[in-house]
Amino acid sequence: MKKPLANLSERALGRKRKGPDRSDNDAGLEDIVPQNQSKKIGTLSFPVCDNMPVRENTFRIEEIIRRRKPALLLCAGWTVPLIQDLESIVDATKRVNTEVVLEVGAHGSSPISFRIYGGRQFQMGKQLFGHIGKDFAKGLRSLDEAMPDRAFTFMHRQALLLVCGEVMIVENHGGIGRFRNLVPKTVRDAVTQSSIILNPTHTRMGRPANLNAWRQFLSKNNRIYMSASNWESPRQHRSPTLHTLWYNGQKQEVLRTFENDFLCYREWHLPKQ
Repeated sequence: MKKPLANLSERALGRKRKGPDRSDNDAGLEDIVPQNQSKKIGTLSFPVCDNMPVRENTFRIEEIIRRRKPALLLCAGWTVPLIQDLESIVDATKRVNTEVVLEVGAHGSSPISFRIYGGRQFQMGKQLFGHIGKDFAKGLRSLDEAMPDRAFTFMHRQALLLVCGEVMIVENHGGIGRFRNLVPKTVRDAVTQSSIILNPTHTRMGRPANLNAWRQFLSKNNRIYMSASNWESPRQHRSPTLHTLWYNGQKQEVLRTFENDFLCYREWHLPKQ
């Protein structure tokens, strides 16, 4: 099991502390009934405020793993605040064959993405850029170097993680998505050779025309593109666009939705590839 990265802030790494307050952690789970969904994939997000979750959500994540047992659970950014919060989620995957992708840390603490599977945790690195600016080329070089940590095998398929605004390796050219000129060949190849692109975001992104072009491009040639976003409370609200799954250039319909003021959890068919 890898150790936490050094640049994850002291707050995110967490000093010794009392356990999280779970006085209301059952709230929002009432309608999530136990059912084995081992051939489905799940997306999960929560309300956030001031760039961090409104509540401590570790127990909700554990319970969704235990009750629904999706093959893959993609969580939106800022999933849990501290590294200790991973312990019980890691433990839940010892008993359930669910692969979890989530992020540890809040805005400003250099959050780190992790993959959790089979009672183990694997670091996938921090977000390397979130907009097109003067440091974009530097961010692309860092993403190029990070590709080995971002890729993994899921159900005999190659999956690749792009964190939030890293999706801007793609541009909208007249309604058609394409790689930006500066994107290294290694990154392009990692995308085109993957079967699944995971793109968790922190809050819902704007400019739907751009998003649709990016998603259509990243999901073409029988690829799957998945995204999950939190909603900024009270400014934003849950909406059908909060989570999305595209396959072969087409937006897919959600299979089942559980949502309330505490969480948004959706399940999807895993397309055959």
